[in-house]
Amino acid sequence: MVSLTVVGATRQSFTKTLAVTNADAATVVASAWMPAAPPGLSPAGISTDPRRPGLVSVSLENLWLGTPAARDEAFGYLAALVRTLADAARSLGGVLHAPGVRLDSSSPPAAGDPHVLFVTDGAEQEVLVNLLRRHSPALIALCGRGSVGVPTDRVGSRWLADSREHLTTRYLASADPRHLDHVRSDIRRRDGIADLTRMDVAPLGGSQDRPAAVLVRCLDAQLSLTDLRAQALLLAALALYARRKVRSGGREGNTPQSLLEKNRARAVTQGLRAKFLQEGGRGAKPADPVPARESVRRLLDELLLPLGRLEATAEELVPLLVPVDGPAAGLPPTRSQDLITAAATRSPYELVATADLLLHDTRPGGILLDSLRREAPGRVELLLGSWTQRLARAESTRHSGPGGRRRQDTKGQNSRGQNSKGRGERGRGQGGDRPRSGTGGGKNGGARSDGRSTTADQQDRQGRTRPGRNDKDHGQHHGRQRRRPEGGGPQSESGARGASGARGAASRDRRGDGDGDGRRDPERGNGTIRGNGGGSPRGNGTPRNGGGGS
Repeated sequence: MVSLTVVGATRQSFTKTLAVTNADAATVVASAWMPAAPPGLSPAGISTDPRRPGLVSVSLENLWLGTPAARDEAFGYLAALVRTLADAARSLGGVLHAPGVRLDSSSPPAAGDPHVLFVTDGAEQEVLVNLLRRHSPALIALCGRGSVGVPTDRVGSRWLADSREHLTTRYLASADPRHLDHVRSDIRRRDGIADLTRMDVAPLGGSQDRPAAVLVRCLDAQLSLTDLRAQALLLAALALYARRKVRSGGREGNTPQSLLEKNRARAVTQGLRAKFLQEGGRGAKPADPVPARESVRRLLDELLLPLGRLEATAEELVPLLVPVDGPAAGLPPTRSQDLITAAATRSPYELVATADLLLHDTRPGGILLDSLRREAPGRVELLLGSWTQRLARAESTRHSGPGGRRRQDTKGQNSRGQNSKGRGERGRGQGGDRPRSGTGGGKNGGARSDGRSTTADQQDRQGRTRPGRNDKDHGQHHGRQRRRPEGGGPQSESGARGASGARGAASRDRRGDGDGDGRRDPERGNGTIRGNGGGSPRGNGTPRNGGGGS
C-alpha cells in the first residue's frame, strides 16, 4: 500500500439562539451557573447582543459530529446549558424559549441559528460555498418557519422575510483572496454592501489558530434541540459531500443568479409550499417548476452516501423526513411548529409547556416522533424502516469499493462465490469481467450462453473486423471444445470449422501469435493457452477479454 486517504466528517461550530420573555437577557446570563464541558469539548460561549434585546446566543465551537455518540455528547452538553439558562430565567420571573414563539406582545422576534463548517483548503471552501448556494432555496424552505402562536403565520421564513441583513449568495469561481475582492466589489456595486458575511453562505478566512471555514446564516432558529441536531447533521453531510467531490477532482457549476434569487424569494415567502423554477437549456422550452418538497427529497437522495458515512439514523432525520416523505407514507407533513401551534389554540399554558418540552428534548426524533407514533405507529415505522434500509444500502455500497463493485477476499473468491483468478484485464473489452477459456461465456460483453456471439466479439475496440474470421465462426459456443471423430486432434473453439491443427499453427505463425507449443504467450498476458491443434486466431486490435474466446 502506497497511501491511504480517508475522507471523514469535518469540524463544525454552531450557535443556538434563545429568547427571554419578561426578564432581562443579560441578567439571566449573569445569574446562570454554567455546567462544565465534557472532556474533549470546548467550553461554550454565552453572550447577548445589545442590538437584539431579549436574545441569548449559546455557541459550541470546533465540534466533530461524525458518530451518533459524538452527537449525543455535544447536544447533551447543549441541553444542560439550556436548562441552566431556563432555570435562571424562571428565577427572575421570565421564560426562556425559542425565538419567534409569541408568548405575549413582548416576546422577541424570530432569529437564526448560524453554523460554521471548517474546510481544509481553498478548493474545498469554493466547492462547499457553491454547493450550499445551489441548495440554499431548498434549505430555507425546509428549515424556515413563521412566527409561532395565534394567529398562524404561514410565511416560509419570518426571519429572512423581515431581515435587511441578508443577501443571496454569489457564485465563487475561486476562494483566492483576489477573486473574493472581485465578488466584494460586485456586491458593493449592486447592493451597496461590501461585507461578504451578509450573504446567506459566505467564506471565512483562516488564521494561524483557526482554519478557513464556510458560514451558513440562512437557517431559522429551531424550536427544539432535536431539530437543531437534524439541521447540523444535514450540514455535516453537505460538507462531507463537498470534501469527497474535491478529492475526486469535481467542482460545482454556476447556477444563474437570477434563477437563484427567484427561488430563494419563493422559499422565504411560501416555504415547502413553493415551486422552484428550473434552469433550461438555450432555446429550450422552460421546464415545469419543481415543488420544494421534491427539491428537498432530491437533496436527501444526493446525500445518502455521506449520511451513511456519518452513521445517521432514520430517527435523527425525522424532522427532515416527515415534512417531505411523510405524505407518501400516509402521515401528515408535521413539524415542530405545528405541535406548538396546536397547543397555542388550546390554552396559553399549553403553549408555554409545549415550547419548553420541545426546546429541551435532545432525543433523536424527540417529541415530534412520539406524537407521530401515537397517531399512526404503523406508518411511522414504515417510513423509518424504509430510510433505515436506504441508509444501510448506501453504507454497504461505500464498503464495496469504487463503482459499487464487490471487494474480493484473500482467496480470490468474490461475494458471489465465483473464482476471480484468471480474469481478463478490466476495461480492455466492453467493460465486463470475462472468464478464461473453458469456463463459459462472460456476462458483460462476453459470449452468450446460447452459443451466439455479440457484436463486441466480432469487432475490435476501434470497430475493425477481426482478421482471419468469418461470420460462420461466430456461431460457435465459447468455452466448449467441439469433438472430432476419433483420431483427430482437438479443435479450438474459435478456429475455423473443420480446419486442421497444422493450418491453425501456420495461421498463428503468419500472425506472429506464437509457436503453438501449448505455452502461455507472455506478451499477450491474457491467460490464453494454445494447444497443438489450433490456437485462438486474434488480430492485433482485438481487446483482451481473459481468454474466453469470441
